[in-house]
Amino acid sequence: MEDKEYQKKNLEAIYSAASLAPVFKSNPKHCIGKFAGLTPYISYNDVMEYKFIIRGRPIGEHNSFDAAERDIIAEYDSLESLVNDGWRLD
Repeated sequence: MEDKEYQKKNLEAIYSAASLAPVFKSNPKHCIGKFAGLTPYISYNDVMEYKFIIRGRPIGEHNSFDAAERDIIAEYDSLESLVNDGWRLD
């Protein structure tokens, strides 16, 4: 299975089950400047609302319900767009 297909399939499963707030590996296109030292993730609230918003939180913090407190790194209209932009689950 191709990596993009694998990523999309796993993200679809997370969203359909609303099972967790996915954390991503650093994306060299986006995790620069003020986002360089942050952990990219999608908040649980965004998963529940089927929003595809990558946010950044300080490394070591694990609160998945803090979307309002975190800067948006990138926002997408679909999981496919998110995966095609290079985001990979951690």
